[in-house]
Amino acid sequence: MKVLQVNGYQSPGRRFNGLSLKPHLEALGVSSKHFVWEQDRQEEGVVSLHGTLQRKVNRLTRGVEKVLSLQSQLYSNGMHMRRLDAFREADLVHYHIIHSGFLSMQSLPAMTADKPSLWTLHDPWAMTGHCIHPFSCQRWKTGCGQCPDLKTDFAIQRDTTALNFRLKRSAYRRSNFEVLVASSWMENMVRQSPLMEGVTVHKVPFGLDLDFFKPADQAAAKARLGIEPHRLVLCFRSVVNDFKGLQYVIEALDRLQTQVPICLLTLNDKGRVDKFKERFQVVELGWTNDDGVMQDVYSATDLFLMPSLADSFGLMAVEAMACGKPTICFEGTALPEVVFTPEAGLAVPSRDAAALAAAMERLIADPQERLARGERSRQLAEQHYDIRLQAQRMVDVYERVIQGRQSGK
Repeated sequence: MKVLQVNGYQSPGRRFNGLSLKPHLEALGVSSKHFVWEQDRQEEGVVSLHGTLQRKVNRLTRGVEKVLSLQSQLYSNGMHMRRLDAFREADLVHYHIIHSGFLSMQSLPAMTADKPSLWTLHDPWAMTGHCIHPFSCQRWKTGCGQCPDLKTDFAIQRDTTALNFRLKRSAYRRSNFEVLVASSWMENMVRQSPLMEGVTVHKVPFGLDLDFFKPADQAAAKARLGIEPHRLVLCFRSVVNDFKGLQYVIEALDRLQTQVPICLLTLNDKGRVDKFKERFQVVELGWTNDDGVMQDVYSATDLFLMPSLADSFGLMAVEAMACGKPTICFEGTALPEVVFTPEAGLAVPSRDAAALAAAMERLIADPQERLARGERSRQLAEQHYDIRLQAQRMVDVYERVIQGRQSGK
């Protein structure tokens, strides 16, 4: 079986776009090639469109779409992609993040007519009039229009949400693709979407190399990261956006009542938690895509905080689970399902900093519960999130999609 994976980026998000899965698919007899728009290095089996004119046209198209407040409707790259040997030779085309400014939804009818097609929805953008996540807004169920927040990602200048919604509906109804999601939370959204009416939905959780992400020596990891050995480590992403909930971590830390020495171990931005430096040790790693550093991060951690306000899966929480560490999250996203609350992780009401602080205090004060939840997290990761299991599930889905197309579906 030959599969072409289509994605906007190469190195960022390898665990999402199928590149990390490639050797495991090939071990099962699947030849997996990748088309990426932003190719950042040479890699076997990865192709792109490198023409200078195509790049200039793409930049111009992106500018026109911005002025018109359109999203992924005018790009011409689909026509060029269909001419690639990797596309023509494929038995199936698997689309991933294709709304990053290079592929038009209006190309999908022709592209999905050519080949059996599967589209992984990494976020709800495909079902809305412009946003990546609708949060509490329900207008995506009725056609959008009169958008309450044009500035949330992906921001637009004027309210064309009803038009964008209609353009998507027109493209999808002329297309022939099946959908893949990683969580039941996302599956429920797809089944409620009028844009996805009649579309077959498959669910396959993302997986990890559990021989790499595994429990390891905490003291050694702390030493490598410069964390004082006697401190209990709270780890979280320090990034300000609409989705990750950092403001609630900061408010919860303001409320936190404990005599246990604490270290705040942060990822992404630096300088967001400077106010706590007199009270806690603060170790800021910034942004990294080094798996070795991340393994040390999870090994050093005692509690992983992931209070996302919108999340369709949450791979960092799974990495923490694989390393035997419990996660505290908010309700209302895929995360309570993914971290198996209340059996392993803990979920508290969304945007409730007091409840988040209380959950932190509970697990800080009870090392036995904390360790038991961590051990159960690892067990559940082994049962559900092994990348080899993901690969086998993917092969099964690919075969069903191809067989469905052959049977006239």
